Formats: sequence, structure tokens, C-alpha cells
Amino acid sequence: MSKCCGSRKSGPDGRKALGLILMVAGGLMLLIFVPRWVWTGALSVTLISVGFLLWRF
Repeated sequence: MSKCCGSRKSGPDGRKALGLILMVAGGLMLLIFVPRWVWTGALSVTLISVGFLLWRF
């Protein structure tokens, strides 16, 4: 019999850990560098977004 339809296996633990690391790094960059440079703010938001996507999917 097949597994339950509602359960799906998530990605490998390495991708989840990398996603969390990217989100934390982006958050720290956002707190530290946004008042100084706009491009680092954009980079930190990108890191948070990519980290979330890796962590979620």
C-alpha cells in the first residue's frame, strides 16, 4: 500500500541547514549594513529569500 497522500518527504538536511545559515547571515547583514549601503541591503534580502526557499523546499 502506498504512503499517505498528505505526507511528503522534505529535502535533505544539508539544504535545510544551508537555508537557515543563509537566512541568519542575511538578517545580520540587514541589521548591520543597511544604514550604510543600499546594495548590501538588497544583497541581504536576496540571501534571506534564497535561504528561505532552500529551507522550505
